[in-house]
Amino acid sequence: MRIIATGITFICLLIGLAKGQGVEQKAIEVGQYIKIAKCKNGQPEFVSMDVYARTKPYNKSKIDTLTGDGLLDAFFNDKSIDAKRLPCSMGGYKYKIAALHEFEEKGTTKRVMILYTAYPLTLIWVELDKAIELGELDFN
Repeated sequence: MRIIATGITFICLLIGLAKGQGVEQKAIEVGQYIKIAKCKNGQPEFVSMDVYARTKPYNKSKIDTLTGDGLLDAFFNDKSIDAKRLPCSMGGYKYKIAALHEFEEKGTTKRVMILYTAYPLTLIWVELDKAIELGELDFN
């Protein structure tokens, strides 16, 4: 997996065919807040999101907070990280967008959104297109 783009804005196409709303375009940017939807009934965790928790502090001095550049290197630079699927208890809340990245993996481009949580050693990793497709983000 390699980073092919970082940036401060992604344009998302939201398709509301089931509701007869057609296609809507939304811009999401680093620094904005985005709401994670509540889980669907009977689901214990989100499908498109993981929560990463560090067991020790990381160096934030090289992170550009306006663009999110440097966050991946700073946060994921060693093995002091625990990861799991995001539990449903974290749904229904707004989180600040820390970074936006595009990765190429096995010939497929994936857009990823990193979110800050209330806990300084924890981040949420969102597979953006999958989250939109599954309705795990609330753009209202």
